[in-house]
Amino acid sequence: MDDSEESLEPFANADLFYHGVIAKLFPKNNMGIVRTESGREIAFAYNLVIVLGGTQDPNDLREGQKVGYDLGWTSSGLRVTKIKIYPETSPNDPSPDLQG
Repeated sequence: MDDSEESLEPFANADLFYHGVIAKLFPKNNMGIVRTESGREIAFAYNLVIVLGGTQDPNDLREGQKVGYDLGWTSSGLRVTKIKIYPETSPNDPSPDLQG
């Protein structure tokens, strides 16, 4: 690997979002909780969060799903204001280069 490849590789998944996991979802209450990389849990309301990525519907979120998020202050304190859904990659999916 030459120097030009090394300098590009770390930025392949870089974005401006914090990274965490959907810890809990409460569909009946239209609420959810994101667990940060440090272990802190921060709530979000379905009607107040902007969802980016493959879907724009908070009802499509799943517990355990890795997401990017952004924070903001509301009258109720610190809340998740944006959630970015990353495409899931499966190690079992054959890449198009390997199919013959």
